[in-house]
Amino acid sequence: MTAPLRILLVAGEPDDEARVVEALREGGHDELEACVVRTAGELGAALERGPWEVLVCGEGPPGLAVTEVLDAVRGRDLDIPLLVLSERLDERGAGEVMKAGARDCFSRACLGRLPAVVARELEVSRLRRERSLMARVGEVLAGSLDFQETLQQVARLMVPELADWCSVYSPDEKGQLELVVLAHEDPEWVERGRDLDRLFPLVPEATSGSALTWRTGQAQWVPELRGERLLAWARSPEHLRVVTELRVHSAVCVPLRGRRESQGVMTLFATGDRVAFTAADLALFQDVGRRAALALENARLYREAQEAIHLRDDFMAVAAHELRTPLTTLGLQLGSLVQRSRRESSPALIERLERGLRQVRRLGALVESLLDVSLLSTGELPLSPERVDLGELVGEVMERFQAEAEAVGCGLRVSVAPGLVGQWDRMRVEQVVSSLVANALKFGPRQPVEVRGEEAGGRVRVVVEDQGIGVPAEHLERIFERFGRAVSSRSYGGLGLGLYLARRAAEAHGGRVWAEQRPGGGARFTLELPLEPPPRAGAPS
Repeated sequence: MTAPLRILLVAGEPDDEARVVEALREGGHDELEACVVRTAGELGAALERGPWEVLVCGEGPPGLAVTEVLDAVRGRDLDIPLLVLSERLDERGAGEVMKAGARDCFSRACLGRLPAVVARELEVSRLRRERSLMARVGEVLAGSLDFQETLQQVARLMVPELADWCSVYSPDEKGQLELVVLAHEDPEWVERGRDLDRLFPLVPEATSGSALTWRTGQAQWVPELRGERLLAWARSPEHLRVVTELRVHSAVCVPLRGRRESQGVMTLFATGDRVAFTAADLALFQDVGRRAALALENARLYREAQEAIHLRDDFMAVAAHELRTPLTTLGLQLGSLVQRSRRESSPALIERLERGLRQVRRLGALVESLLDVSLLSTGELPLSPERVDLGELVGEVMERFQAEAEAVGCGLRVSVAPGLVGQWDRMRVEQVVSSLVANALKFGPRQPVEVRGEEAGGRVRVVVEDQGIGVPAEHLERIFERFGRAVSSRSYGGLGLGLYLARRAAEAHGGRVWAEQRPGGGARFTLELPLEPPPRAGAPS
């Protein structure tokens, strides 16, 4: 089925219609649907009725001026190539007309050019529409990593602009094709189409249609889906009856082939009075299919990556829970042995037991970090706020780190202003301060470490300074990322989680943590938390 060329003619002379139609037919445009107008009112009404593929303006009294025609087209934001017939325009005048928006300009004596010019403009219009479509396809495909949503958006671009029906089949877990997207201009027809697919499912061994394209990976183009070809596409006699009622007369199947594997099949149908699909349509659909397949592959890879991350987080949570109990028991046993050895054993044995206890505590902290990361993967860190005195908390943390500081040759300097109290989760704040101190001891051995607690602008700050290797400026933010590092893990060990968890814990309190380069070398880490608001006058204490 070929559609007639729809041409709108603004007549300037009485015989313009006959001469233009004759020239086009002699040039091979046998099927024509021409509309002739002579006044501005008739032109406006015809433009509203559209669409028109070509607009020919025969200039001359008493016809419309070219500028009037251009204004009418622009005023309706239409994209119609305008060809001008005029004996009055010289080369300069023709140039001005084309600058104003006309696509070509020639005299009536040269009407033999008209068929070629029309063919050229039709091709240019087709390419322009394709570029516009591909730009929209690109926007859609880049806008989502959701598999189903991506398919829906692509199908909506196809229908009704390029096809009456668009279906997309994708393999299920067993590798069998299933309908995942069906598009039609009428939502009721979409539901009927889905019912039809359920009643008459794809035949895997079919010799035509989506099943064949899926098996072979080859596109199919059937410009005239009639007779024996229609019988081959039908899934059953009843299916053939329904397809015949729908007046399906042309079809294209294209594989959605990605980099690694095929993602499915996209099938498009033309029905009713729509023009049959052409070779140019096939090439366009294949291009859309290739781009859609790559986007779908990315969507699948993203989904698989998300599932892998969830599995990893689940494993970390389970592993942390399983490791916590034996570590707690081991820590209690070593603690008991340390207390007993202080009464009964030699200093050398006591030192070895204390060293073992420190390693158990370190391992326990790592396990708790893994557990916290698994909690963060599903939401925020849970908090149990209570009234906490910062001086007491920092003192307890420093007492626990005293032995480790001596082991690495670091002197601890502590200074905390009195009266710094807030409503905080004690365990989480201890965790943050411990992480900052441990970090300072790790990267600043044999150098003093200073810890200060002070008030600043209605908030409390804990500042930990070391004189170690410091942090390069480009890594000051990166070190707070999950598994983020500024140095090699082989040289310094650790999971790269301490500072990440410290920042998340601070943010859960409405505070923050940041790092700076310390003047003279080393690093300065600051924890900032909200202070407990002072009691109101007259409020019960």
